[in-house]
Amino acid sequence: MYSFFQKRKNQRMGLTPTIEIPLFLATLGYWLTLNVNKNILVYRTCYALLHYNQSDCALLGIVNNNMTRELEKHVQPCANNISLDEHIIHSVLSSLIGLFLAPWTDKFGRKPILIAGLLGGLISLGLHLVFAAIDNLTPWFVLTLSLPVFITGGRATFLATISAYLVDSTSKTERGFRMGVFDIFMTIAAVVGNAASSYLLVATNYITVYCISIVLHVMALALLIFFIPESLRERQHVNKVRGLLSWSNIAEMMKTPFKRRQVSYREILLLAMFCILVGDFAIGEERLMFFFLRRKFHWTLKHYNWFSSAKKLLGMTGTFLVVYLVHTVLKVRESLIIFVGFIFYVISFVLMALANESWQIYLAAVLDLPTSGQYALTKSLLSKVVQEDEIAKIFAVLSLGSNILGPVSSAAYSALYNRTIDTNPGLYNLVSAVISAIGILVYITIIIIEKRSSEPGFVVLENETENEDVPTTEENTADVVDQEESDSE
Repeated sequence: MYSFFQKRKNQRMGLTPTIEIPLFLATLGYWLTLNVNKNILVYRTCYALLHYNQSDCALLGIVNNNMTRELEKHVQPCANNISLDEHIIHSVLSSLIGLFLAPWTDKFGRKPILIAGLLGGLISLGLHLVFAAIDNLTPWFVLTLSLPVFITGGRATFLATISAYLVDSTSKTERGFRMGVFDIFMTIAAVVGNAASSYLLVATNYITVYCISIVLHVMALALLIFFIPESLRERQHVNKVRGLLSWSNIAEMMKTPFKRRQVSYREILLLAMFCILVGDFAIGEERLMFFFLRRKFHWTLKHYNWFSSAKKLLGMTGTFLVVYLVHTVLKVRESLIIFVGFIFYVISFVLMALANESWQIYLAAVLDLPTSGQYALTKSLLSKVVQEDEIAKIFAVLSLGSNILGPVSSAAYSALYNRTIDTNPGLYNLVSAVISAIGILVYITIIIIEKRSSEPGFVVLENETENEDVPTTEENTADVVDQEESDSE
């Protein structure tokens, strides 16, 4: 713990720049426009595609009255389908490109991919600005707006690279806490951006919101290029293009999760990865939250943004309590904390499905508090059961799986939502509750495996000593066995 705060002190003194600063700015810009993007899609679908009165359409998400409620009912399914098509196209592109980019970072560095991701986001914002400026462009034009982001690997590859960067620059003892701190920084950016976006849109217009976000991305890109160091200690500097197009890297990446490992690391790794992918399937419900709350409770964009901001503040508080106090101070293992979190996921989703009043939605958000820090703790758990040069490959496989499941999830959730929009638009939350229940069973299994593991090598997960980075005899033996098997093949 002392070493972590000493590093932070050195960073404040200017000795070592920190990646949180540019990514805070980029995340702030991202959240300034996220719900604005959804709102302009509904607005443009209303008058440019369905040919309703433009002045009436401009009130959607801004004013709550009988006219906007009726209009919303007709516009939402069409806008939701456009959003779904966009998600499917971009998920396919991200999956294909991420296959090559993720293993490339293990050899040539993390920073180039992070720069490419921010540059893609900047170009995408420029296209959004054009879309907002030309009033009569069809809403189907949104299918092209985020192409630069996904051509550079997409959000999943970008997040996987950030995770690998954090693993490179931390020891196992501080990793869970550092990832929690990083999540808190990003949550603050999300809260500020989310809360400010609706007020900024009402006070100005779409063009101004996009211009502010562009400025933030330019600042983030400049800081990343000129002040943030590369995290990978040993890099290759030749054949970068050939390395990008190497199929052997992809084959190696796909084999990594199934390699033989000491003790029960492989079983824990595969179960945790399975649980992440199952959870990613449920992310389809997040895309519908905006539409669901507008449809059932007639929330305006401002009301939704306040709720989203409040939820993120709760998440930030919960992340500090869970990651720092429970995990770092009290030394409770990641698997047990994640298990408890999944229980509260189920309770929260059930309450969302049954909610008939707005206060029940807020209560569901409060019940989400113990789930905070799940993502950071899961990444920490994964990083402790694989070698350091494999972690980017693991995150890449997860990104690929997420991108494959994403369109399937979105299509399934959208079909269910559109069929129940007039009867029970919150029914899809019950599906998410069932999916979260699978996570409970998976982590019960992981906890049992941990309890049954008596080999010395497994003490790494429990005690997390500073000597973790030193290979044990069992690790060396496992490596030799793997090498002999590889040679025989």
